[in-house]
Amino acid sequence: MIDRTKHLTTILPITTSLLLLLVPTLPAASPKPPPEPRFQFQDGDRIVLIGNTLVERAQRFGYLETALLARLAPLKLTFRNLGWSGDTVFAESRGIFDNPAKGYQRLLQHVARLKPTVLILGYGSNESFDGPKGLPRFLEQYRKLIADLKSRSEPPARVVILTVPPQQLPGLRRLDTTPLFTTKTKTKTKTKTKTNRSPEATPRFSRFFIDSTVARNRQINQFNTDLANFARHNRLAVLDLNAPFQRLQSQRPSEDRLLFTVDGRALDSTGYQILASAVIDQLYPLGSLTVHLADNQPPRVTGPLAIQRASYRDGRLVLATRPGRFVLRVHGLDKKRYTLKINQQDFGNVSAKELSAGISPSMSNPPDGLAKLREAVIAKNRLYFHRWRPQNTTYLFGFRKHEQGNNAKEIAQFEKLVAENETEINRLKHQVLNRITIQPAG
Repeated sequence: MIDRTKHLTTILPITTSLLLLLVPTLPAASPKPPPEPRFQFQDGDRIVLIGNTLVERAQRFGYLETALLARLAPLKLTFRNLGWSGDTVFAESRGIFDNPAKGYQRLLQHVARLKPTVLILGYGSNESFDGPKGLPRFLEQYRKLIADLKSRSEPPARVVILTVPPQQLPGLRRLDTTPLFTTKTKTKTKTKTKTNRSPEATPRFSRFFIDSTVARNRQINQFNTDLANFARHNRLAVLDLNAPFQRLQSQRPSEDRLLFTVDGRALDSTGYQILASAVIDQLYPLGSLTVHLADNQPPRVTGPLAIQRASYRDGRLVLATRPGRFVLRVHGLDKKRYTLKINQQDFGNVSAKELSAGISPSMSNPPDGLAKLREAVIAKNRLYFHRWRPQNTTYLFGFRKHEQGNNAKEIAQFEKLVAENETEINRLKHQVLNRITIQPAG
């Protein structure tokens, strides 16, 4: 018989040893950076995501945006993704046919139009190839980028820094990029031409010569340490995207190395699900969901995920909650054993005493409505991508606009389509719910 209770964690009273761990300790002699601010989304927030491949690809999968919208359904939130694959804090990928400085200015102009209240920034992966010597230049430019972005927002946006996930494969394969030179040898009958590599030339791409995944991730870890310190010193929120993936790799070392990426570097669908869960867990730790039962009274449900949709009849309790991890406590049940199901996942039999003390279910089945919400989010992201990065941008806005520039006015019409999709998103997010059933066993 399968023991389904292994997916439950019983919450026990705090012991004396744990209380000792909670006693404040004396401050260290050396000064510490100020603690990172606890970030909270607010009603009406306009969230803009900016960064490299990590950020741009997030819109294709939609997991992070979907998770935040479902978890924070009562809040009105909008998301715009301005990620650009291969980008750096210097906007080196955004120039198109111009130099990076022009791409940098276009980014600032677009942000000024969006007027974000929250900036989620994901940089450092490409810059980390330069190693420790590249850190000062990277952080100096990151500071400037943040200041420039905040000056284009109204009011100055709150900033969230994303750290760099680890890689599952090292950098690019070793490339022979030394310059070529040609020598000619004449004979009586013909001239022979031979092409050789310059023996004293230095490879231009030597910074990519990382043969070991361990060595590559050591680079990333160094950047993440300094990135977290940079965020704290500047009173910016920081989200750790490295540790969750490192834990997965350590738990499953014998499996295929591509656990969460398509090529050892870029996250795949599984990777973005892990990322979304990591962000939610850091912003919204395990919360309490408490149900109070009393004779001739409707069930009273409290907690950050609670909604007042509960019924209790003939010993059977049915309720719904918003998505998220929680400790479930039910007070007032008769002293017997009960079966617990959440989203059709069977957690076996539990006693009324265990339910009163609190249990933390490890849920694997997604809540109702989540897939439909994600589909709507991905459709909206696709429309907005065409709004701000039209495929034929050179003909519409670039050096060939004299040919088709008259069609540029049509790009703004994507705004109406995006707005229609967001109306549907706001409807669907309220339908994403965990369904919980507790009834007498047997």
